[in-house]
Amino acid sequence: MASLVARIKKIRRAIVKRMPDPVYYPYRYFQIYRRVGSLAQPERYSEKIFYRMRHPLPVFSQLADKVAVRRYIAEVVGEQYLVPVFLTCDRVNRETFDALPDTFVMKANHSAGQTRIVHDKRSEDLDALADLANGWMKSDFSIRQREKHYRSIAPRIIFEQALLGPAGEPPDDYKFNVLNPGGGEESFVFVQYVHDRFKDVMTQDFYLSDLTPAPFRFRGLKPSGKPLPVVDGLDEMMDIARKLAAPFGFLRVDCYYYAGRVYVGELTVTPGAGMYALSPPHWDAALGAKFRWPDTCELGR
Repeated sequence: MASLVARIKKIRRAIVKRMPDPVYYPYRYFQIYRRVGSLAQPERYSEKIFYRMRHPLPVFSQLADKVAVRRYIAEVVGEQYLVPVFLTCDRVNRETFDALPDTFVMKANHSAGQTRIVHDKRSEDLDALADLANGWMKSDFSIRQREKHYRSIAPRIIFEQALLGPAGEPPDDYKFNVLNPGGGEESFVFVQYVHDRFKDVMTQDFYLSDLTPAPFRFRGLKPSGKPLPVVDGLDEMMDIARKLAAPFGFLRVDCYYYAGRVYVGELTVTPGAGMYALSPPHWDAALGAKFRWPDTCELGR
């Protein structure tokens, strides 16, 4: 029975993979939200994210590229918010690691989730680590959930300074979701506070810009039930998130607070590849109304 179920799932995945875009996106949206989405003329937050996945603005590729986006961050808020980089390359071999310190973070620039924290390279199989990195670069992240803006990113591997605490753990992640309604209306910000990102049980809590608990969350994410830890850099993170998101109807800005400093981790234009369903569901329409549309980029205005 188990083998039959596995075969059925494999066949279904193959069928979905071959679906043309006009079929795939409505199917995927219905699969997640159990309703027919208005994807040609989107109004809800979720519908606008799906529209972006299929019809991305050219600048989205720069924002999603973990190498190229550093220039935008430096120009808008300053180089001091960039995590120091040791090396970027388009091919990794054993000798690549000779130029790196013992501890670093290795990640692909053209995807999400392809990240490895190396606590001590002397205890690593460096050939296996190189194979992992080169395997990442061979993957086409744009076809996984059809986030098309990833297609234009030239794959590279970036080696960054590891921001680690005394026990070797990374700092908590503050994800600032900034929605700009336009027309002179103030932006709406909600914060995802992510704890234990690389552990078995990761938690996410949601807050409004005044740091009170948000009346909504993304379905399926586990809350910690704890109040938001107050750190000195929260106001600074909020300010730089608004500045980086200002040209767009929506942008998620991921920040860290480490050793008394704020760092920008990455920028995201299609969080969760559209899989984040809001709960209660009426917030999908409420946040959609705060997401300026048509989707435009006002860089250089």
